[in-house]
Amino acid sequence: MKRTKYTVANWKMNGLTGSINIVKSISRHIKRSKHIKSRIVICPPFTLLSYFAQNDNTISFGGQNCHFLENGAFTGSISAPMLKSVGCKFVIIGHSERRQYQKETSKEINLKIKAAISANLKVIYCIGEKLNQIKNRNVILKRQINSLPINFNNKNIIIAYEPVWAIGTGKTPTADEINNIHLKIRKLLAIKIGASKSNGISILYGGSVNANNAYEILNLPEVDGALVGGASLKAKEFSKIIDSYK
Repeated sequence: MKRTKYTVANWKMNGLTGSINIVKSISRHIKRSKHIKSRIVICPPFTLLSYFAQNDNTISFGGQNCHFLENGAFTGSISAPMLKSVGCKFVIIGHSERRQYQKETSKEINLKIKAAISANLKVIYCIGEKLNQIKNRNVILKRQINSLPINFNNKNIIIAYEPVWAIGTGKTPTADEINNIHLKIRKLLAIKIGASKSNGISILYGGSVNANNAYEILNLPEVDGALVGGASLKAKEFSKIIDSYK
């Protein structure tokens, strides 16, 4: 089954209104190069979502998180319907930084995914092991995949494998390791929802993806794109990553 490829930018807590110039530069590059090999998604801070979505129709936009309720007394939170209302089509859920710093639990992540799917947002669900968990990687990945609700499919879920020890460190697993881990993830998905459904789900790689290693990573047979951090804040470098697909 042919799967959709995605090149996703996670800006984290970076960017101001002037960052629209980065978006416009990337958008011009997509049009100029007639790029059709992957779908481009940018997930900036919440404050920029509406502005970006209103000023560019070449790129899709997503939030970096959402609450599991539609409204309520939750200062500093944002709901899935709110993201949808400003033009979002995607949302990142389960990122390791939120698991670590905001102490997000599997139960909370499960509820967030359900809320996002109900709001017709496509979830970019992050999974991955810490450095001291490498020997138990399969157990960790299985546990994280089991946090998914039972009604997920290729229309509402993208998996992003990010080894926590590789995020922002410049370190990455070898190409063979990345490919084999992605294959293992697909097998775990098949156990949960069946081989036919699992074969349609895109699995991205994240963790220090840059213009130098993108070609090798993005053209691995089991890799369906990338979730890019710091390199996505540089228009030229992110454009090079976009161009890395065969």
